[in-house]
Amino acid sequence: MRKKGLGIGAVGLGAMVLTACSPSYTIDMSVPMRDGQWSARSNPDDQGAVGVITISVEGGDITKTVYETKRADGSDKDLEYGKDSSGEVFNEDYYARAQKAVESFAQYSQQLTDEDDPAKVDVISGATVAHSQFMQAAIRAISAAQGVKDSSADHIDIPGLKDATGVTDPGLDEDLGGTGN
Repeated sequence: MRKKGLGIGAVGLGAMVLTACSPSYTIDMSVPMRDGQWSARSNPDDQGAVGVITISVEGGDITKTVYETKRADGSDKDLEYGKDSSGEVFNEDYYARAQKAVESFAQYSQQLTDEDDPAKVDVISGATVAHSQFMQAAIRAISAAQGVKDSSADHIDIPGLKDATGVTDPGLDEDLGGTGN
């Protein structure tokens, strides 16, 4: 009987550790959303890129989500994202991670449309900056649809490029149009 208690305790401790390590996003989804289209933006990342989301709400449910990330110059992060200013892939690892982030946009959008709750949108490995910006924009758009002022999105940390990718190329930020700070 004592062994059973230890097993349950270990599972509980593991769950607490996982919960402590994963980001927490809060929004009161019991507040109904008004029908219409609602758009919002995230804070910029360390390169000045922002996430932009538009949700369509019908009958109080999200029926469509479109999410994209705009670079500091206003261009979309697309198949060119992760290349240097001459259009060349200068770092294969970074390019692969950048493209994984681009692929995540549609997956995050679909999850939000399916779940109607940003807290149920899972992080895709390798797309953590995209997820943070997606969550921030989604919470802001949903809050607008609900007609409430919700500042919880303001507290979502947008990881820096080096933190998110692990790439230590000193010129990476400048090669991608950032400030190099």
